[in-house]
Amino acid sequence: MNERVEDAQPADVGQNWTAIVAEDHPIIQSAVVRILKKRFGFKQPILATSYDELADAVLDTGDNTLVITDLVMPGMRGLDTIKHVRSLAPKAFVVVYSSNSGEELAQGCLDLGCRAFIGKRSSEDMLAAAIETVLDGGTIIEVGADNSAVSQAVLERSALVAELSPQQLKVFQLLGDSLLNKQIAYQLGISEATVKAHVGKILETLKITSRSQAAITSAWMAEHGLI
Repeated sequence: MNERVEDAQPADVGQNWTAIVAEDHPIIQSAVVRILKKRFGFKQPILATSYDELADAVLDTGDNTLVITDLVMPGMRGLDTIKHVRSLAPKAFVVVYSSNSGEELAQGCLDLGCRAFIGKRSSEDMLAAAIETVLDGGTIIEVGADNSAVSQAVLERSALVAELSPQQLKVFQLLGDSLLNKQIAYQLGISEATVKAHVGKILETLKITSRSQAAITSAWMAEHGLI
């Protein structure tokens, strides 16, 4: 796609819609909310982090409801959950946004009446384009790069990034750019010793043992607009 999606979308298309974001990964949840508000003009979406919260949310909405949901949250049972959500809110436009992104699963969701299936390996622009397609009344499957799931380890690490301090987060972002400690120190105006201490704390917080694992997680999160 040569033209960035955000340049082509009406900024107020979501004003007459209610959005529900069902996602228990805090950073991914925030990224989806940001896309809905910034690119489509949605008001603050209703947030759910479990099946019970999602069910309560869809029962309280009417027409023009967009639901963006993961398939793996407390109380969820895969396609059976989607079937139940569809029965609770048959007019809702349901978009599945999942790290389990096989073609068979994606088609199963659409067969149950979902409007879209988006794999979490898809870029932010792909997710936004899919939302635009759904709001226009269409359906779409976009499983993302390699037609495979994001590494569960990367997702687990990225959830822990929220625990980093502001300065540690800056160092973490620069690790994703493959910078050396002395380069990070120069960019941030701090000593190499301080950078080394921050890197150690980052590895401890993310529960990993190597700098390369941190860099991979940082680069993936940056690619998907999560940091």
